[in-house]
Amino acid sequence: MDGPPRSIIIVGAGIAGIACALALSRELTPFVPDLNITIYERHDILSTSGGAINLTPVAQRHLAQLGVLYELDRMGPEGGAEVDAIELYSMRSGRSMGSIDFVDQDGNGFGGYKGRRVMRIMLSVAMMNVVEKTPNIDIAFGKKVVGGEELEGKAVVHFHDGSEAVGDLVIGCDGVHSAVRTRWVDPKCPSEYTGMSFLQANIPTSTISTPIHFKSSALNISRHGSILTSFCDRDQDQIFAAAIVQFDQAQLSDHKHDSNQDWATKLRIRSALRREIQDRFSRSAIPCIREITASKSDWLLYPVYQVQPGGRWCLNRVILLGDAAHAMPPRDESAAYALDDAILFARLLARYRSEPLFEVFEAYENLRRETIHRAFKESSRMWDRNRDMGFLEGRLKEWMMPRYVRNHRDEREAAWEFDATQTSLPTPAPSEDLVSLHSFLKEHTAV
Repeated sequence: MDGPPRSIIIVGAGIAGIACALALSRELTPFVPDLNITIYERHDILSTSGGAINLTPVAQRHLAQLGVLYELDRMGPEGGAEVDAIELYSMRSGRSMGSIDFVDQDGNGFGGYKGRRVMRIMLSVAMMNVVEKTPNIDIAFGKKVVGGEELEGKAVVHFHDGSEAVGDLVIGCDGVHSAVRTRWVDPKCPSEYTGMSFLQANIPTSTISTPIHFKSSALNISRHGSILTSFCDRDQDQIFAAAIVQFDQAQLSDHKHDSNQDWATKLRIRSALRREIQDRFSRSAIPCIREITASKSDWLLYPVYQVQPGGRWCLNRVILLGDAAHAMPPRDESAAYALDDAILFARLLARYRSEPLFEVFEAYENLRRETIHRAFKESSRMWDRNRDMGFLEGRLKEWMMPRYVRNHRDEREAAWEFDATQTSLPTPAPSEDLVSLHSFLKEHTAV
């Protein structure tokens, strides 16, 4: 293939996939007028699973650059709730243990942006609105990847319905259970259960009679796990609750909802998950938490999986980005990392547009891998801090938390300033022909 890719296939219509398409369109269109980007999504419609997602100042800045933040703001109250900080509380004592701030000491956002908590489906709709306004991006639903191959300078993706797609470049953005990875790039690298799960529910604020102890978002910590409580709409009508708990793998199948289950099975699972929440957190010293655990709202179980870093991440014309490449457990920075990937890869592809794809892949790997390995390790430590603990270990955790938050404040604030559009990129090495031409001109000029 001569020149930059003209036909790009993206697998996965999540945050990473759509952001990648938008960033590629913005960066490559000036150089490739006939650019065509197609996103293939295995679901028949946009997925509504996953609850609410946190957007850090970095994530909001990236979404503004891609035109998505404008669409979120147009949604009014459903476009998310502004978050100045995630407050930290002890469920044993009810006392504050500090906060993870998205504003500086004067109450200003970083680079003009604070945090935001928004339902994942609303963010997906906002991103789709931008896709519909971008003429060289198409999206196809109901396309489950079953394999792929590279033939005659092209990449071919095979789908479950017998169809196939052919492109110059395939980008796998289909998450921790990536079919592009497990059925094509690295079949020997499956995802593994971490032993931790999220239990999530949406609680109407009107059903809570006791004072709500947080301004916009809080992480409530105990020795039996933690509960994130956060408003996810501007009018604060809904509280999104997500418990991070240790959960035995053998019990997963008995506690997960499935569309094919009969009503009796679904009722049994609902009751079992409510008991799980109540057993762990109903004795909290925070009245609001006690009411949330007693709520009749349905809780859903989301197991947390990961893939150990270091596996294969690319072929000649295929690369994994976002969760498919990093396989980081979901955490409050995960959206920002996926957006970083999309923007940085698009910028590299534009800068290396006259170079072979393997040089783009290598430049991306050199630019991102250290950052992702560091983030992966921190994510793993986060899961360890939420495993079931004994009484003394739990008290030590409470004692250490304020110190940990204070000691890492400068590091977090520096991270909130990051802008992937301004990051310095490597420069392609000159080809042998260019070097020869330069030497020839230099020699004849000297004569």
